[in-house]
Amino acid sequence: MTALERRAETSLWPLISQFMRTQGLAGLAVAVVQDGEVALARGFGTRDVRTGDPVTPDTLFHLASVSKPFVATAAVGLALDLDAPVIRWIPELTLADGRQSEITLRHLLTHTSGIPDVVDYEWHDPQLGDDALAEFVRSLSGARLTSDPGAEYAYCNAGYEVLGHVVATVTGRTFEAAMTELVLDPAGMVHSTFLRADVPSELASSPHVGAPLVVPPGAYPYTRRHAPSSTLHSSVTELSRWMLTILADPGAAEQMWQPRAEVGDPPWSESMGMGWFVGTHRGHRMVGHSGADPGFNSRFALLPDRGTGAVVLANSNTAPTRAVVRAALDVALDLPAEAIEVDAQLPPITVPVAAALQAAGAEAAVETFRRLERAVPAQVDVDDGHLEDAVWGAIELHRPELVRPLLDVWTTVRPDSSQAWAMTGWADLVEGDTRSAGELLRRAVDLDPENDEAAALLRGVERLPGTVSDPGRVVRGTGEKPPDAAAGTRES
Repeated sequence: MTALERRAETSLWPLISQFMRTQGLAGLAVAVVQDGEVALARGFGTRDVRTGDPVTPDTLFHLASVSKPFVATAAVGLALDLDAPVIRWIPELTLADGRQSEITLRHLLTHTSGIPDVVDYEWHDPQLGDDALAEFVRSLSGARLTSDPGAEYAYCNAGYEVLGHVVATVTGRTFEAAMTELVLDPAGMVHSTFLRADVPSELASSPHVGAPLVVPPGAYPYTRRHAPSSTLHSSVTELSRWMLTILADPGAAEQMWQPRAEVGDPPWSESMGMGWFVGTHRGHRMVGHSGADPGFNSRFALLPDRGTGAVVLANSNTAPTRAVVRAALDVALDLPAEAIEVDAQLPPITVPVAAALQAAGAEAAVETFRRLERAVPAQVDVDDGHLEDAVWGAIELHRPELVRPLLDVWTTVRPDSSQAWAMTGWADLVEGDTRSAGELLRRAVDLDPENDEAAALLRGVERLPGTVSDPGRVVRGTGEKPPDAAAGTRES
């Protein structure tokens, strides 16, 4: 047993086991690479709460926005002129304001294109044809730039769909086939894939949403319209191979790691490179990315100057992946146990409230919340963020009925919470109740005029026919993706 393995046995593994118990998680896998080898790799919990099948280092997870550094690697590797207009390769890209010729590959790579982001991911209506990505790019013809290209950073999944379409067009392959050929196969990632149909069932993990966690029947965050921004499936075993490949020869990656745009979320996300967030950890240069889609969280980080990296994958949105990555890096850096910082030491309020809700109903859940909120010393973390983490995935999958009881408890115990009403209004919108959605979103904005998410949803509702005057009209909900304070946006 190596020194790092001994430290993990006494600190990292017990910490993660504690998280699994106290956070009410389904499954999680973690790996650490150091000095040219996979130093640590372990799975915790289950791939699916319905079966109890265990997570191993080889379990495949949906990675969400951790897909983006791979797409950036492919695009930069094609040796195209990054400052040439994107329409040189995809002339079918048009915008309503006619400014498509101003957008370059570099703008797409650095989230500075000004293209408005995706509003409805349509996970509930997946497009599976080879033309799905091209159709998405053509659908931007009604969009107008929200800022001048290159002027400011604004995280943009849509920009990466355009970038992925460039990769597909230049190579003459489907996007998914191009990524396998250009990035995955060279890194030895033989089971990793952007195509969900290619994920072996014996390695697949299921998404878990709500509280207590459930697998949403018939729902999964996958559509080929958003493959470049979101749909890579991989394991900590294969991601470790990729991290080792990069650390062994970082020459090409160094170009992508140069700060290009200010993000302003220190210490981990101070700047945006090309497909990578750039920051520091314990004074060491750090690059990486995180991701969150309904039922999945992911995060990886590299300390290039220390030859070290860590990756955490989870099949629920409530998993504290940031805390686990930080602890893994600290253990790899051989910090004293007392110096290792830990997030979320208290269990989230959702765990006991969900247990009471399931066992005895809403009244008991409300009483449990209020009792724990008054407890001194604190027994749980009562931050609204835990409730949001528990509900947004189900809503985005267009399965709000899975979290309605929890939403009702939230608005009962926190009637002054702007985000509680924003989430409930979003759920109503998804279900087609535009009148109620408008009322609740207006309440959310009145409570917090700076709730940009609620304001954006409200603007969308106000543009829909029948919002107030025709309350019986059913319309498709917008399913707008909420922001993630940890990285400037919830990274799809």
